[in-house]
Amino acid sequence: MSDGMGKGSDNTPFFILGCVRSGTTMLRDILRIHPRLECPEETHYFRWSDPYGSPRYDRTYITMKLFDNHHKLDGISSEEFHEARRSAQSRRELSDCYGELYLRAVNNEDGRWFDKTPQNIYGIFLLDHEYPESRFIHIYRNPLNVVASLVEGRVMAKHTVKGAVNYWVEAMVLVNQYKKLAPQRLLEIPYENTVQQPQVEIKRICDFINEDIAAIDFSRINTHAEKNKYKKVLSEEEIVYVKQMTEPFYSQYGYA
Repeated sequence: MSDGMGKGSDNTPFFILGCVRSGTTMLRDILRIHPRLECPEETHYFRWSDPYGSPRYDRTYITMKLFDNHHKLDGISSEEFHEARRSAQSRRELSDCYGELYLRAVNNEDGRWFDKTPQNIYGIFLLDHEYPESRFIHIYRNPLNVVASLVEGRVMAKHTVKGAVNYWVEAMVLVNQYKKLAPQRLLEIPYENTVQQPQVEIKRICDFINEDIAAIDFSRINTHAEKNKYKKVLSEEEIVYVKQMTEPFYSQYGYA
C-alpha cells in the first residue's frame, strides 16, 4: 500500500481481526456503507493451524454448514467456492479468488474487498507474509464485556469464564507480538470510542487505508454507548478473576 497514492485509488485488501465479540461486525457494517468497500461473511482462511490443502484444512470447508451458509449469503455458489478451493495453491490464492467472486456477486468489480474474521488473529503472521502490502485493523473492547457476552452465549456458543478470558488474552498476546514486527501496518481502535464517536474513529481508519471518509453516510449508522452488561452477567468473584487474568493488557489498554 503506497502512501503516495490518492485516496480511493488503492484496491489492496485489508483485514479486521482481534477478539470475538469486540465490535468487528459493527465495524464491517459501517465500512460497507462506503461505496468502494465490500466485505463478505467471515472466511477464517488464516485461522486454522492445519496447512493449506491438508485433509483437515479441506475437511473444514467441505463439512461445516457454517461456511455453506456464508457462501449463500455472499451470493457465491458451492460449485464456485469449491472450484476455487481446489485450484488455489495457498491461502492467499483462495482469499483473493473469493474476494473477486464476492465483488462480482455484489456488482462492484471495481470495488475494494476486505476481510472481517476476528479469529484470523491466530494467523496474523501468515497474513503478514502472504499480504506484505496489506494492513490490519484491531478493534478491542473491555474484556469484562467480551467475557460476559461469551458466557451469555446469545450470538456464539456459551463459554466458560476461563475460555472467554483466553479468547481475549490470546488475541492481545498475538497483536502485541505483531506490533513489535510491523507497528506501521496495524491500527488499533477502541470499541467504546467507536460507538460513542464513530466519525472520529472511522476517520482514523479511512486515513489508515487511504479512503475518503466523505463517501460514508453517517446518518445510516446507529451506535450506542457501552452498556457494561458484565455487571449483570458476572459475579464479583468472576469480575476480579477476569481483571487479574487479563493483565497486563487490561491496564495497558486503559481499562484499569
